[in-house]
Amino acid sequence: MAGVQLRLIGHMTVLIEMDGLTILTDPWFGPRGRKERTLAPRIVPPAASLGELGHIDLLLVSHNHIDHCDDISLETARDKCITVVGPRSVAKRAKKLGAKSVVELEPAGVYRLNKRSGDRSSQVSIEALKASHPLASDALAYLIRGSKTVFFSGDTRYTPELECALKGAQPDIALVQAACAHYPLLGDDGMSLPEAAALMRAIRPRWTVPLHLHCAGKWLDRARGIRIRRDNQIEVSAALKSWRAELESEGLGIYILGPGEECKLCEK
Repeated sequence: MAGVQLRLIGHMTVLIEMDGLTILTDPWFGPRGRKERTLAPRIVPPAASLGELGHIDLLLVSHNHIDHCDDISLETARDKCITVVGPRSVAKRAKKLGAKSVVELEPAGVYRLNKRSGDRSSQVSIEALKASHPLASDALAYLIRGSKTVFFSGDTRYTPELECALKGAQPDIALVQAACAHYPLLGDDGMSLPEAAALMRAIRPRWTVPLHLHCAGKWLDRARGIRIRRDNQIEVSAALKSWRAELESEGLGIYILGPGEECKLCEK
């Protein structure tokens, strides 16, 4: 049975190929402009431009923040008739930029993507899950269901509701946030390594791929004082390797991708 091909472009932008369909998550190819460089200082450039990725069936956006969706991606979706799927704020922004194929989802909403090639047809469904983000009230996580089930976390805290939904879904692959911002009055805006590990232990996917690792200032592990910077990539790499080893010792499969790297998972 065919597996799931993953290619990390960078941060939360992953090219997913499954069942003949191609999905690009949280398309961010910046930063562009002073504001974006200040708020989202990328430590590694994206591995490719959107135009270099070939045919894409769908842009899947978790929330309307600058390091998860950029105007160039939405304008490309408009020009190439790529479907954009996201929460209300993303759908509104995409339509404002002229995108014609826009799907607005709320938690528990489902979008079905069909594709026919010759005598063969395939269908993948996108199910929205409620995310918990203090600065994005309509943020979503997603289950991508086809011959395999892929969980894409976007930016979300670990919540009992999310754990319950994922245990029921039994994802084969989890693309999970592993570093987050922290605000004095609001707390974390998602998961760092400890929370990601706890969620993976609870739901036990066959494979886990940690994401959200290429923007300076995100906390990888606040308790250990590890924060992503341009000058501490050796420390970050060591923390990720230790995290992987710990989870692998508990029977979980971990695949760490760098920008431009790809893998094929769940082939059998």
